[in-house]
Amino acid sequence: MDRYELKVSIDEIDRLIDERRFREAAEIADTIDWKKTKSVQLLCRISDLYKINKRYADSRDLLEIAYEKNPTGRKIIYSLCELELKLNNYIHALQLYNAFINVAPRDSDRYLLQYKLYKKQDVNVREQIAVLEEFLQHDFRERWAYELATLYQKAGDEKQCVSQCDEIVTYFGDGRFVIRALELKKTLAPLTPQQEERLAILKSGGTIAPPVPAPEETKEADTGEETADRVAEDSDRSGTAGED
Repeated sequence: MDRYELKVSIDEIDRLIDERRFREAAEIADTIDWKKTKSVQLLCRISDLYKINKRYADSRDLLEIAYEKNPTGRKIIYSLCELELKLNNYIHALQLYNAFINVAPRDSDRYLLQYKLYKKQDVNVREQIAVLEEFLQHDFRERWAYELATLYQKAGDEKQCVSQCDEIVTYFGDGRFVIRALELKKTLAPLTPQQEERLAILKSGGTIAPPVPAPEETKEADTGEETADRVAEDSDRSGTAGED
């Protein structure tokens, strides 16, 4: 395949992805010899495409090529570790976890990777809780906040589970994990009238408007004072930044 043919194929893959025709896009990707590709970014995109199609081994193989070209890319290492976990390659996953720590020792995602390693290996639930608590102290993401609530329930700590659910509702306001948190709390304790109303609105497809900040709050935000760095997260942590 010459450069022109490669460009045509990649353009077609991109078009199919835009149309969410992922299986057809992957079939075109299968016709390309990716070992000859110099672009790490392109390798990561196609790896994500295979991941969407649940072709984890193919996704892993492309990321390994990308990793050889960029051995310090933290997102590549993170995603590669996740894929090895999905493929039950625990030893290699642990090696990649250590590589991630070496490359990005201050990145809070190290705790998330550690939690995923613990979860996959069925480590004691209290140890899972401890590492996920550590992660959420650095980056309070709704998906993992809800997962922590389920771990509290699993550990028999109903009071902590209810408290965590309340925190999710207060912090995020709406969204699927707020619905799940409200439903989880409801199995353990009564919802407040406001929470009952919120759950009904959200389950009917409605949204909850965020509170309007007071003038002094707006001014503080405009100065760039400490803002939570929220990373957009779908269930598969796209963009080679990770996967469940």
